[in-house]
Amino acid sequence: MAANFYLSSHANYHLHPRSALVSARQEDLKHATEQELGWIEIWSGSVIQKLCKRLGLRQQVIATAIVFFRRFYLRNSYCETDCALVAAACCYVAAKAEETPVHVKSAVAEARVVFNDMGLSSFPTDNTKLAEMEFYLIEELDFHLVIFHPYRSLVQLCGRDGGPTAGGEVGKATRSAMLEMDDTALQMAWFVINDTFRSSLCLIHPPHLIAIAAIYLAFSLHPPPSANITAPPPATTGSGPSSRTRRQSIDSGVPSSSTPAAPPARTGPPPPGGQTDPITFLSTLNVDYTLVLEIVQEVISLYELWNALESSAAGTAAGASASSGGGKARAGTAKTTTVGADEKVVGILQRMRVERQKEQQSEKERGKGTPSWKKG
Repeated sequence: MAANFYLSSHANYHLHPRSALVSARQEDLKHATEQELGWIEIWSGSVIQKLCKRLGLRQQVIATAIVFFRRFYLRNSYCETDCALVAAACCYVAAKAEETPVHVKSAVAEARVVFNDMGLSSFPTDNTKLAEMEFYLIEELDFHLVIFHPYRSLVQLCGRDGGPTAGGEVGKATRSAMLEMDDTALQMAWFVINDTFRSSLCLIHPPHLIAIAAIYLAFSLHPPPSANITAPPPATTGSGPSSRTRRQSIDSGVPSSSTPAAPPARTGPPPPGGQTDPITFLSTLNVDYTLVLEIVQEVISLYELWNALESSAAGTAAGASASSGGGKARAGTAKTTTVGADEKVVGILQRMRVERQKEQQSEKERGKGTPSWKKG
């Protein structure tokens, strides 16, 4: 296990160019649009979060499970695999990797509850199916199970790693040189990081750049008096990071798949944190800010895509309700919208698998009808 990110398997084997992600989706693009594939990424993150929450697993495990899922589908197609079984296996393996293991029976039982609520009654009841999938998953991951997440970079940049006396005088001096960030801005940055796992950013960018982009967005939405940061371009109404993350922080009591986990609660007096104002601190970082701004734009695009999924699902559900004779449109509450979005994406996945199976059957039939002398 590497303590240094740059010496880890994460840095050396699992940061990919965007072209690799495009190549990985070529088979799926025959059966779905780019928007639908983006919805599948959002859905997979929400599903893994739901399942991990039911298993009592912390945010670190959720993030690790989502990264495992993304890495698996960098080599596989949605239309040729059972995404529900893969998601359950990712949660099961991530719990072991983060040293909070769960029993396979519990994982299968909770997964069945989660997927049955979405209309996926075909999830296997046999515990051995999940255990078998575990070995396939680990092999596809090249046995690289150590993941570095942006959360660690965030608390380090803000001088929140350890208590006020950690590291003695040297540690205190180091923390005083870190970023000045109040609890509101820190929580917003944490929520933004949670939301980035609904995309493939973790496969492209190192975690510290994602953390810096989250800090930039947090200060754009909640600038401190000493900052003068230009806010990013406004997104569609109701789809930006401010509307989504703020809404989720207020409605944290609602059992929604998109409700993010907040930073762990502190006991006792808060640590001093950083003393340096944002402009000064960010200007001293030796990073490529074109990449940071690229991440910021991708996060904003993610919120727009997420809003499109919820709007599409709510519109479909309202139309179905009206056509059933009741004439009642769905109320659009968080729970109702989320369930509708899950059902919509499950329908897309089922359609893709059926089309792929038909395509494979057609190829097999054509192969049988081809003379042997032409097959070579």
